[in-house]
Amino acid sequence: MTILAVFVVSSFFAATECKHVYYPEVIRAESTHSYDVLHYLIDLDLPMTSRDLEGAVTVSARSKENNLTAIDIHLLGWNVDSVKVDGATASYSHNGETLLVYLPQPANIGDSFDIQIGYSGTGSGTMGYLYYSSPQRISYTLGCPFCTRRWMPCYDRMWEKADYGVEFFITVPDSFMVCANGEFRGIDSVAGMATYHWKHDWPIAPYLIHFAASKFTTYSDWYYPAPADSIEIKYFFWPQDTIYAATAFQHTVDMMTFFDSLYGEYPFERYGMVILSPFYYAGMEHQTLGSIWRTGFLTNDYYLMAHEMSHMWWGDMVTCFGWFNVWLNEGFATYSDALYRERREGHQAFINTMVSRRGSYFAAEASHPRPLYDTTLVDLFCLGHDYYKSSWVLHMIRYLCGEDATWLNFMEAYRDSFGYGNASTDDVNDLLNQLLGGNYDWFFDEWIYSPGYPRYNITWSKIHESPNWRLVMDITQYQTIGPPVFHMPLPIGVSYVAGDTILTLAINSSPQHFEYVLPYEPTGITVDPETWIIQQNTVTGIDEYAAKGDLFVQRIQTIGRAVNLKLSMPGLIKVYDITGRQVYQTHAEEMNYQPSSAGIYHVIVGEQKYRVVVVK
Repeated sequence: MTILAVFVVSSFFAATECKHVYYPEVIRAESTHSYDVLHYLIDLDLPMTSRDLEGAVTVSARSKENNLTAIDIHLLGWNVDSVKVDGATASYSHNGETLLVYLPQPANIGDSFDIQIGYSGTGSGTMGYLYYSSPQRISYTLGCPFCTRRWMPCYDRMWEKADYGVEFFITVPDSFMVCANGEFRGIDSVAGMATYHWKHDWPIAPYLIHFAASKFTTYSDWYYPAPADSIEIKYFFWPQDTIYAATAFQHTVDMMTFFDSLYGEYPFERYGMVILSPFYYAGMEHQTLGSIWRTGFLTNDYYLMAHEMSHMWWGDMVTCFGWFNVWLNEGFATYSDALYRERREGHQAFINTMVSRRGSYFAAEASHPRPLYDTTLVDLFCLGHDYYKSSWVLHMIRYLCGEDATWLNFMEAYRDSFGYGNASTDDVNDLLNQLLGGNYDWFFDEWIYSPGYPRYNITWSKIHESPNWRLVMDITQYQTIGPPVFHMPLPIGVSYVAGDTILTLAINSSPQHFEYVLPYEPTGITVDPETWIIQQNTVTGIDEYAAKGDLFVQRIQTIGRAVNLKLSMPGLIKVYDITGRQVYQTHAEEMNYQPSSAGIYHVIVGEQKYRVVVVK
């Protein structure tokens, strides 16, 4: 995906993060690892004049095997200066990306040990450890999705969370300030240098570990989930931008109040935001410290900030198990920022946002069809799929739940089942089956593991059967990408002179015929009137026709440049090509249909079948 060096801000685009895959890796089967990472201790010296960095990282780990003799750790592009295991010098090999540390004594299941790796060098590329001298001197880390190894030794897999968190001692010239994950524990200043101490005690995936250093100013807001309880929300930005801060951060406490009410209590000890520039993402959900591009901050992009905060629940507390499940991270956060927009601007603003994003997904699907569950990772962080379609999938799960109380129970169960760990698509599938008491494998097969979406061709008519009316509908799905039938229950709005109602159609085949006896005359139908489903549709209706009388073909041209016929009265006409694939359908009295190619076509009217040869 092309790196965006210049962003165009819009209310629908900027609410997502614009992440990119700078260093893609071939996906491998996730498997049990030989050890668990317990904790990272990071002790670094930053000159703040270049991308130079030196220091040490201590990886605390516990063996998951008997007779474990070597530990594999990722470190890409840095010099290894020393390796110690529990304080004793250890031998190692380093191929440039993977460091293999040989344990002085074999470890057995449950044995713990500390590996301290001293390293140094200069960061390179557009990920890892970054330093810029303009417009202000700033350095920061960026490891999403595969690049934490480009700035620190770690086991760089998102499913290998450090169970007890991360701790930082970052030393910089004393005119600079450092922010990082977790809580600020203090500062020591000696001879013009300042060492900042930050500590985070919750499980954390490597790509969410982060620090930033610059000549920041800072202030805090406070969220009070209960009268005697408080959570600090701390902001870091450049002093010249102080005039923008009050406006940019004005909704942050309300965001936390809102997400707390939907998803349960905020999952960590504090929250914060750091404003970065240059920054080639719009935002990044570093755990407890959301990173926001400066343009979004200056333009009061509150929906972007809501997106990053919601990631603290969905992405950080519950992390997808492997990037091929990325829709779980990004779909949940994208849906959350749309919900927060609804809170601030009303339901129609929410619908407008969802409809616009659905349109972006349609364009992405047309140019490059692909399922959400994409093991190739070629299109990781594709805006139309991984963000927009994914948010719609969550919206449709909410629809399947029926009541919002049930949907919130689903979200609560998702949190409680996988909080501070990892979840896969199959996990969510199983959870929905259990919660709703049915088999929803079809939903995941069609919407997650397959590309495409339903395109409905609907013809309808009405018959007066005094004192009632009969509504007749024929629904054909004509998508050419993905499953031939999407089984999503289809809501149809039926309009009357004095009101309306919604019928929910159980879809199990294509084409499919429906008839409903109604107490009032239907004046029109609307597909998905409350905007719940990813779909496109064509609706064809006719005026009332007589309940009595025979439907027959009065005239048909059996050879010509088009399928041309006239019926005795309006009726359903279906056209199939020589392979038996339906290519056209209408409800009319006359039809002149010109296929895209010559050949033999079959026309069906009621129980009558005609063979027509189309020539060019």
